[in-house]
Amino acid sequence: MTFDLADWRIQVDVEATRKLTTDNADDHCDCAYCRNFYETLPQTYPGLCVALSRLGINPMGPSELMPFTPELYLACYRLRGSILRWGKSQLAVGNIPIVLEDGEDGSFFLWAGEMALPWLQRESAQEVVSPANMPEFLERMRLIWLLRHGQEQIHS
Repeated sequence: MTFDLADWRIQVDVEATRKLTTDNADDHCDCAYCRNFYETLPQTYPGLCVALSRLGINPMGPSELMPFTPELYLACYRLRGSILRWGKSQLAVGNIPIVLEDGEDGSFFLWAGEMALPWLQRESAQEVVSPANMPEFLERMRLIWLLRHGQEQIHS
């Protein structure tokens, strides 16, 4: 199926993307950070979840989930298909920036974030053992975010 997103055009195999992201959802991490994302995303950003679902993406099935802080997340979803036309427009759903990136083997990536989510876990976020508590990890995620948003087009 072909989708026009502002001046971008993408082709998505909706069923293959749905299977891929549903498989990811069935096998996701169970740390407090990830539980918080999965529990709060649908209530906090229902419009984003609907938009992702239209592309065949199960919002609970990111390929990568990166917490910048216990309440600020970046999610990466792999889609089966291709970017047919690279646009110059910055994409967003509501106030959530969306960045598209080329992939390999008939796929591409959709990055969604920064998503501010309330912390609803019993554990104190500062006491949870996670890479997200490490300054090196947070710096790496910050640099990745700057790289992804500092370019008009992300492709080879």
